[in-house]
Amino acid sequence: RALHGDRGCTLSVVDETRVRARLAATMAVPVAPDQAVIALGVMSTVVAFESGRATSSKMGLMRERVREAMSTASPGHGIATRFLLAQRNSKDASAVDAAALAENATHGDLLFVDMPERFYLCVWKKVLWYRHALRHFPAAGFILIADPDAFIQLNHLSEDLRSVQRLIDRGAASAHVHYGLVLWKAFYNAVSEEPAVDFSGWLCDDSGALRLRRRFERCRDVLRNASATAPERPEWLLPGKGADSAYDAWAEATLQPLKGCKGLQRGTRRALERMEASSGPYPFTSGPLFGLSRPLAELLAAPGGPADEWRRRIERTQPLRMYFSRGFRIPFTLRSAACYPASFDATHGRWVWELARASGFALDVTLVNTPFMVQHHPWLSFRHGAFSNASL
Repeated sequence: RALHGDRGCTLSVVDETRVRARLAATMAVPVAPDQAVIALGVMSTVVAFESGRATSSKMGLMRERVREAMSTASPGHGIATRFLLAQRNSKDASAVDAAALAENATHGDLLFVDMPERFYLCVWKKVLWYRHALRHFPAAGFILIADPDAFIQLNHLSEDLRSVQRLIDRGAASAHVHYGLVLWKAFYNAVSEEPAVDFSGWLCDDSGALRLRRRFERCRDVLRNASATAPERPEWLLPGKGADSAYDAWAEATLQPLKGCKGLQRGTRRALERMEASSGPYPFTSGPLFGLSRPLAELLAAPGGPADEWRRRIERTQPLRMYFSRGFRIPFTLRSAACYPASFDATHGRWVWELARASGFALDVTLVNTPFMVQHHPWLSFRHGAFSNASL
């Protein structure tokens, strides 16, 4: 079946055993590290997430599915793939289990990065992947990151990035490329180190985020004015705990009369007074697939850069101080998310934005958008009533 063709194709019911045998017989030879023009890291784990959102057995099955899907690619794409796993358990810092080592002995595509599998380090795994790829894939012009549940058409991806490289070579794009589905966040909470939780729309420009930002600034000013006349205003500790409920009730009642401020998400109400004034809307690339050109990855992954600064800051936030003091027990109100901050793709985008700000915005970053529902399909796509390979 033309799984990497431009047109959707109808998949008929076939004998699964025969398909697997044919795939095994025709599986492409893995791309050697020194021959790879693109390095692709797939997020994964060999232990259960602290929050319980995914088990190690489920992630192992997903790795098998990714290998099976990628085996359909034609040779010559030049993409080397590695599954990114933490080297240690979250609590006892024990090494990975024998099953993972046996899997790697069979396939040779697992990368154990030097970190514990902790719920606030999801985005940190990306930094360690950049640092590894820059050292071990010397010819890779792009370093990408994918989710483990994405169907990535390697030949299309390779040709797409080759076209981006041709734009760079002609001077039509900067050497510093941020590639993926470009979206925007309205603000950044510099106290909790969290991006805005509110959705700014699927547009690749900043218009939706700018409208949200201006709306939030109006609501923030209302809360600040109310605070000046309400010295007994309740404070908050953690979402939904103790004085938080009292603060939520106070903020909602205060914002109720103002059009556009009623019914804001709880996280937004708390973040309004803590919006970083200088940030404004900033872009990021959303999973399940994004990445950086090599020169931009070198800047982002450099020691002492924005990623290192972020880790120092987030480990001083109130939720993580509580997490450490309780012997690595996740605060109850954060257990519903697999990762913290929840939008760690937006945290990654924030680091790129901070690189540009640190240069006085002299750093020229080209955003390359993979168009929503044209090239980037977050949901299953159907054509003529059948599953289509237009889907991720």
